[in-house]
Amino acid sequence: MLGLSAAVVSLFAAGAASAETPDTIVRGIYAGGLAQGSFSRLRSPANRAQYFQPNLVKLFAADDRTENLCIDFAITSSGQDYDEKEIARTLQIATKAGGNRAAVDVRFRNFGEANHIRYDFVRAGERWKIADIASLSHRWRLSKLRC
Repeated sequence: MLGLSAAVVSLFAAGAASAETPDTIVRGIYAGGLAQGSFSRLRSPANRAQYFQPNLVKLFAADDRTENLCIDFAITSSGQDYDEKEIARTLQIATKAGGNRAAVDVRFRNFGEANHIRYDFVRAGERWKIADIASLSHRWRLSKLRC
């Protein structure tokens, strides 16, 4: 009976993960502040293949191996420092989806400065995966970084 319970919990967890939409993934990143906990969980070696396309999985692995990190800023706030309260107060999230692609635009103010970050998603089987992240206000694109 215990084995059956574990199997049911495992199936439920797998179903919940595959039911995540681009919107819920991005809202999860920004929920509860930007302490990097949510995003760090997604990009951790154990989880990154579930949430990111192979090009970003390779980028994060290369970043892990380098002595001088090539991703030396908080991707979710597009900078080194952030004001969590201001971001939470001004946060706006909008999703555009069609077919197997989706874009989630995140807009907020940080230390009075407007920020616009776009998360591009593609459907991979039953899952949505992040294909790229770009700051439209600071003009960087994660897929263009080289480690």
